Amino acid sequence: METQRRYYRLSMQFTICKMSCFSCPNRTLFPFHLMCCCTIIAIMGCNDYFHRVISCMLIIMVLGCSQHIKRNKALAHTLQTLVNRMIDPQGDDPVHNALLLVESPGFHWQGAAGMADGRITPMTAEHTFKLASIGKVFTAVIILQLMEEGYFSLDDPISRYLDIPAVRLERLMIHQGTAYGRSITIRQLLQHTSGIADYMEDPRFIPGVLKDPKKQYNAAKILDLYYAYQTNEKGVFPPGRGFNYSDVNYVLLALLIEQVTEEPYHIQLNKRIFAPLGMDNSYLEYYEAPRGDKPLSHAFFSTIDLVDDVNTSFDWGGGGIVSTCAELNTFIKALLTGRLFKQEATLKLMLSAAEDGLGGQDYDYGLGIMKRNLHGLIFYGHGGAYDCDVFYCPKERISVCMSLNQMNTHGKRDALLLEAVRLVLLTR
Repeated sequence: METQRRYYRLSMQFTICKMSCFSCPNRTLFPFHLMCCCTIIAIMGCNDYFHRVISCMLIIMVLGCSQHIKRNKALAHTLQTLVNRMIDPQGDDPVHNALLLVESPGFHWQGAAGMADGRITPMTAEHTFKLASIGKVFTAVIILQLMEEGYFSLDDPISRYLDIPAVRLERLMIHQGTAYGRSITIRQLLQHTSGIADYMEDPRFIPGVLKDPKKQYNAAKILDLYYAYQTNEKGVFPPGRGFNYSDVNYVLLALLIEQVTEEPYHIQLNKRIFAPLGMDNSYLEYYEAPRGDKPLSHAFFSTIDLVDDVNTSFDWGGGGIVSTCAELNTFIKALLTGRLFKQEATLKLMLSAAEDGLGGQDYDYGLGIMKRNLHGLIFYGHGGAYDCDVFYCPKERISVCMSLNQMNTHGKRDALLLEAVRLVLLTR
């Protein structure tokens, strides 16, 4: 009878403490709260064998929790030190600010360093930043959603939907004297296998932008540049015969979205991705008003400020989105856990295309998404020209989001990404 009373009393104590823990408004303090509650129970009258056994079990739980907290605290300190080391405001290619978010089961950390404007405003983890080509993943998601909804097949030729004056299909892509514009498919645009060359690689592009730095672009004006540089006549290979990364592919895909939905690209981004995922600080820069209340950090091309001094609306469907690390992390996890598609097969289609062996030096390319092997684990995501990345490992549920807001960081970008993943793996 006495044992039953003690068991009942212990159960009540544990239930009260458990309720207290789960009512804690700060999730990051939950382990501390649990540790304190367990310790209180453990020291309350251990006057028989049964009670002592239970107390020992609770103490073991406390010690385990304490070790977990210590590891996480040490990892957070090491990650902040890593971010701090990225800052170098001197020289021809200064890194004025840096952002990093790392998440794995049982651990979430985000931090920042440097000056957000390159001068006097401290960088915070809440600052937004230009995503550059990470935006291609968003464009690809909308294309695949429209495919699911029956608007088109990926193997349809783009001539069915983009036979409009701005595109100039007859001259769109010429390889060794043969015009291929009408035979390019939607799938080939998504995977950069269209053979279309990239006008941004033309030596006249950057000087041209800097000559008229406040020019507001749109799809037609972007394609005007493409034709002005005669990039259309520099087709790299016939459609489907190779891989060549080109922003023009994603300008055409954004145009396709507008043609079939009869709505601007940025409206579709809001309807299909930003609003459903609660990405309240994400928007298509220069094509809509900034959303949310988070300040924009400055990106740089060498010493040129790409926020104050240059209008980068030429990025558009190829990478014109602004977001935060937290919201970008929300997006990549939603995508790779299947929340953005109606059918499981659509995500498999997007990722499995990366098994074709097409891509760059350190990545394989799927349908608008990169596949990378980082320390023996497979990550999916994308990088951007302002030396930013977002990658997620579905197997281990590890995500990394980072930005150095500088187009020329001389290897710092990959060093940050790889070291962040390595540090997380050490604490698993």
